[in-house]
Amino acid sequence: MSIPKNSCLIFGGTGAVGKCLVRDALASNAFTRVLTLGRRTVATDDTFPNTAILEQKTVNFDDVSGSFPDSDLPRVVFCTLATTRSLAGSAENFKKIDQQYVIDSARHVHEKAPKDPVTGKSKVHFLYCSSAGANPNAFLLYPKTKGETEKALAEIGFERVSIFHPAFLKVVEPRESGNRTSEGIMEKIMPILEFVSERSTTVSVATVAKVMRLVGSSDSVEVEGIQPSTFEVNPVSKSNVAWYNNANIHDIFNNDAKK
Repeated sequence: MSIPKNSCLIFGGTGAVGKCLVRDALASNAFTRVLTLGRRTVATDDTFPNTAILEQKTVNFDDVSGSFPDSDLPRVVFCTLATTRSLAGSAENFKKIDQQYVIDSARHVHEKAPKDPVTGKSKVHFLYCSSAGANPNAFLLYPKTKGETEKALAEIGFERVSIFHPAFLKVVEPRESGNRTSEGIMEKIMPILEFVSERSTTVSVATVAKVMRLVGSSDSVEVEGIQPSTFEVNPVSKSNVAWYNNANIHDIFNNDAKK
């Protein structure tokens, strides 16, 4: 099937952010086709509108070249693939799922995408849901892995890369993989965090999803009057890379809601 240029691809559509992103992309009228690639399909119900434009394909992330589509891939690509060390079972498996699957998927998209004849960059806007505190030089496994993943994505050679740094994520429905231990703990102190500063400490997965879609639908890094917290032209790939922190996410969402 030939996929229209104003379509989008979503990796990780069964996760908490990803499922909201699929729902929002379908409802937004921003895309004529929404394609998901994942280990399993997204379970939809009557809260998912416009499912006629939804195409789902199960893939093997351990065999990207053998199971991923090779042609007509969308030029707007969302990635919300993520796990935790406890769910993965080991640090090695965590890095495999949270990092290697993301990077391998991104490289495949870049390889198969049309290239700018002058710059050689692939004509793709890649949007990645990372985490607050991501840092490739961090001591702890989680922020270090996220930071390393961001660095790799920025250097692949996409025209645009947008990276999101949400703080503690508030789920809107039970996770298919089961709620994380940290979420049960954090729920008890959530009122305190939100009282101190919701813009800095918490955000709904639905809010993150909508803002990712708004950024993915925009030709500019400034969205709803909000600039990203950080912007650079990557010295290796020359990609335009923008980072949106938790406050940016809230501000974009709130400005859009005022329209």
